[in-house]
Amino acid sequence: MAAVPPRLVRRRSVDMQGGKLTERSHGRCIAWSDIQDACRVTDISPCVFQTPLLANAGRRLGLTAPVKRLDLKLENTQFTGSFKIRGLANQLEKMPRDVRDGMRQIVTMSGGNYGRSFAYLLCKENGLQATVVMPEFAPQDRVDLIRSYGATVESVPSSEIQPTVDRHVADDNMFFLHPFDDNNLIAGHASCGMEILDDCPDVDVVVVCCGGGGILAGVAAAVKQATLVPGLPMYGRDIQVYGVEPEGAPKMHQSLEEGRPATCFNAKSIATGLSPPMAGDLTLEYVQTFVEDIILVSDDELRSAMKALYTCGQVVEPSGAAAVASLLCNRIPDIEGKTVVAVVTGGNVSAADLAKFVA
Repeated sequence: MAAVPPRLVRRRSVDMQGGKLTERSHGRCIAWSDIQDACRVTDISPCVFQTPLLANAGRRLGLTAPVKRLDLKLENTQFTGSFKIRGLANQLEKMPRDVRDGMRQIVTMSGGNYGRSFAYLLCKENGLQATVVMPEFAPQDRVDLIRSYGATVESVPSSEIQPTVDRHVADDNMFFLHPFDDNNLIAGHASCGMEILDDCPDVDVVVVCCGGGGILAGVAAAVKQATLVPGLPMYGRDIQVYGVEPEGAPKMHQSLEEGRPATCFNAKSIATGLSPPMAGDLTLEYVQTFVEDIILVSDDELRSAMKALYTCGQVVEPSGAAAVASLLCNRIPDIEGKTVVAVVTGGNVSAADLAKFVA
């Protein structure tokens, strides 16, 4: 994991404009006020950094698309190595009092990064008892790290992950924190979108990876709703948002085609963080409401993007490279002459795997 920058004390200017969002129904999706409240939580959290935006990275990455500019939002430099801590900070803030006071244990499911942030924030930092249900294919180094933070880990087949969580909730009275299909989490992730708008108010296109869809939902909700706030620099503009999935785990892509959340118990991709066994019911609604399309990339394209990012000094895991991969292989439409931001979502990759992927 790359070294994290010191926490920035500057608050996001987008939050401070004081504009009121035009009343508009977005179904079950979070409102502008929810995003502002979550940003106040992440602003004061000692475990959430305002991550840097690396400007004009296109040429060094080898981008051939004739964009005006490509910037990278470096969530791989975030605390615990990924964006996940943003949503968890807001979930922790909104948990019932008996759970926060340690009277009930907490359970979640994760293939790695959410479990890492979950275990660090809840167990190591707050002394709570928690269990992470993980797929059997999860990298052993991530399993070991999660255990080292004090969480209990249960490894089960992908098809047994949700039933195992459900049993803990029903039989053991555990409190379930969902790793992607949760509005408190999505609102926390929206803080990433607000930082993008603060640092790059002229952005035209934002590209984000998609596993369960939490970070995509949060960023898209923030970006799209900000264009409805009078007084903000992006008011009235048509900012496009695209999600990116691995070809071997196309849950959200399939969900859009079928009009309902799809499952994928036999996912095959090096991007294990983008390979949960199902898409979210709630996050699908966000994608249908705020996202232009879901783009698919191959494992070879993910490896090429990791290598390109490494030449720029960025240690990035396969899942974290998905947005950049889609741009390097020219999958994002209509970006000629536009300012594009790609979110680099995570940098938790072992030295052995990194050497293998970027060789």
